[in-house]
Amino acid sequence: MDDVRDLAVIRRAVPSDLDAVNQMHTRCSAETRRARYHGQRDRIRAGEWERLCRPAYGFTALVTLEGRTTGLVNVIGEKADGPWEVGLLIEDAWQERGLGSRAAAYAMWEARSAGACGIEAFVESDNARGKRLFARLGAEWSREEPGVLTARIRFGEPIGAEREPARPPMGACR
Repeated sequence: MDDVRDLAVIRRAVPSDLDAVNQMHTRCSAETRRARYHGQRDRIRAGEWERLCRPAYGFTALVTLEGRTTGLVNVIGEKADGPWEVGLLIEDAWQERGLGSRAAAYAMWEARSAGACGIEAFVESDNARGKRLFARLGAEWSREEPGVLTARIRFGEPIGAEREPARPPMGACR
């Protein structure tokens, strides 16, 4: 059988993806959604989705398998050259197969290419999967509020056209 990571497509989200994203949310357990949003949430509202698809700094991307949305990654910053916050949601049936790692690698590559100085993610202290994922990526950890850890990954110099690194391997990326 093919490695699911090689079959995944990661692409920028567009406003018309909202229905597929919300269908994926209904396939995610309440525990998975709580780990992503730090509270109960079962969907994304239309106005919010519009902003997530067109942030001033950052982007939203979908992970799809055979045309079905199975993951979502948001990378949003307050300024172009600051740290950008990462949020990641992978449908329960597809967790522990490397899709989160691929989406995170994509997010890091895109953020660094756009000039961000690093990424950060807020991970609940009982979220073992989230902690493993960001630890593998080399995150530095801090605790800024009870029950929540901050994972920070700082980039080196911004990537210039003359130093453009290879896009990370992740199946088809668009």
